[in-house]
Amino acid sequence: MPTGGAVFSTGISRTASHDTCSVIRILAWRVPPYDNGLYIIIDERRDAILIDPSMGERVALEAAREQGLRIVEVLNTHGHPDHIAGNAAIKEETRARLAIHRLDAYRLDAGRRPQSQIVVRPATADDLIDEGPLRFVPDLDLVALHTPGHTEGSTCFYLASQNAVFSGDVLFKGNVGRVDFPGSDAKDMERSLERVAALPPETRVYPGHGEQTTIGDELRWLRGFRFA
Repeated sequence: MPTGGAVFSTGISRTASHDTCSVIRILAWRVPPYDNGLYIIIDERRDAILIDPSMGERVALEAAREQGLRIVEVLNTHGHPDHIAGNAAIKEETRARLAIHRLDAYRLDAGRRPQSQIVVRPATADDLIDEGPLRFVPDLDLVALHTPGHTEGSTCFYLASQNAVFSGDVLFKGNVGRVDFPGSDAKDMERSLERVAALPPETRVYPGHGEQTTIGDELRWLRGFRFA
């Protein structure tokens, strides 16, 4: 399944609900050229949410075709070009809707976002999110956590039933997102990191770049983190 240098991993778990047991899968890739995390969360009916297409649209579309997935919604953790570059291709091929935090929506507009060398084809948000549950796929108990600092609208997506958080460029293994970009704010990031650090220690972190980790593995340095 890996395409063009992408690194692939997967997770499968079962979630009990009353008298039923639903199977949820998480497909994960690290895609070049910036080692971005690209994730697809799938319910037992093969309805799916894609988080941060990045520059891995070919990888995601190939997986959707091979596994018969219906990508319902594309979620952007934030609006930096390396995370949104594949939005347009995914929307065109799958007819999925696109969601981003309302404070980062302007970053989808080439005329309004800060300049970048990364080419991003136009793609308009269909859904502007804020804080709280996201019911794009009813069986997925996904919750948006507004975690500004890297950008104004940076958002982590928490999937409590799977002990998983998709942290974008807020938290990495052994590091945090940069706060020297237009729209960044160090104090906001510190508050956001406090919030993420309060998640259960067993929570698996699916970051915007690099290797996966857990909250517990990062707590030693993460708890009380402050920028110098």
